[in-house]
Amino acid sequence: MPTIIDGMAGLRHIGLSCILAGIVVLLLAAETRQARKQTLAEVVAAAGLTAPREAAVEQGRPITSYAVLDDRSVYVLAYYWDLPSGILEDPLRILSYDRGSGVWKAGQLALAGDPIAHGECVGSILRVQALPYAFLLDTHINPSAGCLLVVSRNLEFRAALYGWYLAAFGEGLIVFQRSEVHFASVHPAELAVYDARTGQEMALFPRKPFQAIRSAYGAELAEFYRTHEDWCMRNNHPCDPESMDSSVVGEVATSAQEHALAFVISYDAIQEFPGDLKTPPGPGKVVYLYRHVDNQATLEYRELLLSDIEARFGNLPLRSLLEPERLQQIFGK
Repeated sequence: MPTIIDGMAGLRHIGLSCILAGIVVLLLAAETRQARKQTLAEVVAAAGLTAPREAAVEQGRPITSYAVLDDRSVYVLAYYWDLPSGILEDPLRILSYDRGSGVWKAGQLALAGDPIAHGECVGSILRVQALPYAFLLDTHINPSAGCLLVVSRNLEFRAALYGWYLAAFGEGLIVFQRSEVHFASVHPAELAVYDARTGQEMALFPRKPFQAIRSAYGAELAEFYRTHEDWCMRNNHPCDPESMDSSVVGEVATSAQEHALAFVISYDAIQEFPGDLKTPPGPGKVVYLYRHVDNQATLEYRELLLSDIEARFGNLPLRSLLEPERLQQIFGK
């Protein structure tokens, strides 16, 4: 005689079986993912290369959070060991291969020991870029912050810049955007230039003394904050008229010949607040042009509404504004 199972008991039995089966599937999937972690040798082999003999002992180890640069002249791999803990740990490791000479180089960056990095830069490698004098590595901290590591062609640590890469030009000038506080009531963009020759940073934006457009908007904000202190407190807003929502629009254009650069800043609000009361609207998109960026003593800049630029010169790409004749027109000399 067949055994009759109580209906609810049967459902409980089936439900428990499904749960157990699901757990087994998840465990198997996790094991599969772990098994599929690529090793150092596999990642290098994907570029048609064989890792150097110096790394032979470690070629079978899995790596994680890595990025590769693979072009006609050089191959660069920046990576961490994939540890059972799942935590990224110093040092960050780098392999480079010069396709012209056939020479491999290996390096390690102990980021936690750097006075700027302080361990914050130990994050996933987002991209690797090559300059004639250095390799640049962008690492991830959070959606609003990262580190830009400057490494010599011999894979020696040069600098940790608190931000991410925007452009490079001339003999060692690197433009980057500084990191921001991710959860904040205001999100001000800040741009700087790093001179690899001197190891010095210089603020580009915002740059004092402020010019007419930013000054006028700052005055509007100051008046709003002065008359709405309760709004500032309610929204945990610093209400500093010099710290305003701003973001980079598009790419930074550069000219090595003129040591000049240009970019567009949007002053549109980034953070929205509850209620009908709003801060004064910004001036929209503003073009910033700089020249003599290689010399802080002679550096100068201009600030113009994008609409005024288009009315004066037409709908030109930013790089066209950096031609000598147009720079002279814009700067008036």
